[in-house]
Amino acid sequence: MQEINQQDLESLLRPQLGNEVIVESFTSKPLTQPGENYGSTMLALEVNIIKGEDKATRRKLNLVAKLVPPPGFLWKVFDPPTTAWKEILCYISVKEEYEKLQKEKYVPKEKFLDVFPRCYGARTTLSKEIGEKADENAVLLLENLKTLNYRLGDRKKGLDITHTRLAVSQLARFHAISIALKKLKPQVFKDIVLKACRPRNFDISEEERRANTPTLINSVKIIPECEMYVDRVLEAINMGIKRQFDKSLHAPCELYATFIHSDFWVNNMMFKYDPNNENIPVGIKFVDFQIVNYSSCVRDLIFFLYTSTEERVITNHYDELVSLYHDNFTDCLKLTGCDTSEYTFQSLLDEIDASAPLEADHILPMLTPICADKDKVAQSLSEIDSFASVFTEPNAPQKRKTKEFILDFVKRGWI
Repeated sequence: MQEINQQDLESLLRPQLGNEVIVESFTSKPLTQPGENYGSTMLALEVNIIKGEDKATRRKLNLVAKLVPPPGFLWKVFDPPTTAWKEILCYISVKEEYEKLQKEKYVPKEKFLDVFPRCYGARTTLSKEIGEKADENAVLLLENLKTLNYRLGDRKKGLDITHTRLAVSQLARFHAISIALKKLKPQVFKDIVLKACRPRNFDISEEERRANTPTLINSVKIIPECEMYVDRVLEAINMGIKRQFDKSLHAPCELYATFIHSDFWVNNMMFKYDPNNENIPVGIKFVDFQIVNYSSCVRDLIFFLYTSTEERVITNHYDELVSLYHDNFTDCLKLTGCDTSEYTFQSLLDEIDASAPLEADHILPMLTPICADKDKVAQSLSEIDSFASVFTEPNAPQKRKTKEFILDFVKRGWI
């Protein structure tokens, strides 16, 4: 399903806004540009509703409709029957448990984690019940953050240190709330949070994965400073492929195992700005919870830093950012009443050294779509029929990010 109609909107909105809601009119247009999103079709909606017994109350809703991608190659990669359901569960149930725990523990307003956009309705199929397997009729309705003064960063340039600090601090709290739920409400964690972490069916063969290795290696080999490390990169790619097809190769350390985003890069967060200063971010929302997972929290942190920050942020601020993450992580755990004695700064550094290498095979292929020029990418999701449809010749931003990533991973002993 790539369109939405009035009847769809009414059935989606009524559980949230009341059975008397009538959609008087609406407009729809594509929300994202080519190259900005691969896992779904995104529509920006302006919906005029009538509400109340006398039908006199009118209201305009600015919404985003998130639909599954067209059938084909992307279904093999993203597994919408699983991932659409996972994301709906995050916006409806996981979000509720995050908020409930913080309210129960009287977390102060200035430290209350509020990173989930509001959900206005969802379905996995045409059935009224939200089942555990979605089909081509799955829809997720969210508030349109752009109309609330939230903006995306520049994916090719990356985020400056001010935006990076905000993202890291809130990411730490996002992870800490999950760990607090695991410790304080183990049954809730099992029934809701872990449920949302169900692995997707990655219907790509090992042979298909390995077919992309020459392209990835070439993106490193063409950088003179990185050419000598090609063998290390190849080893990291091969290990990543092995882990993908044999999950037993790296079980997460339980101390830092949590609910992770798994795709935390610049296009999957939006920043709100001070109305008096459009350059100062004062809030952040996380989006795209399709591939959430149960793994080490530092994987989100490392993936974000090496894919989504502007030049020299890592070089100049890495230690500061890791310390900022630890401070917010432990502070959030304390606010929920959890013992933090095991979560020393050294234990976090040890966890980073153990888990950061696992992200090498995640970061490298993602740098291509993140840095791609708009005129070099597929102009519609239906055009994507292989990984080769996404990979393009490395441009200057990709070379810069690849160089920084490879050299820093080598320096830290991660590859």
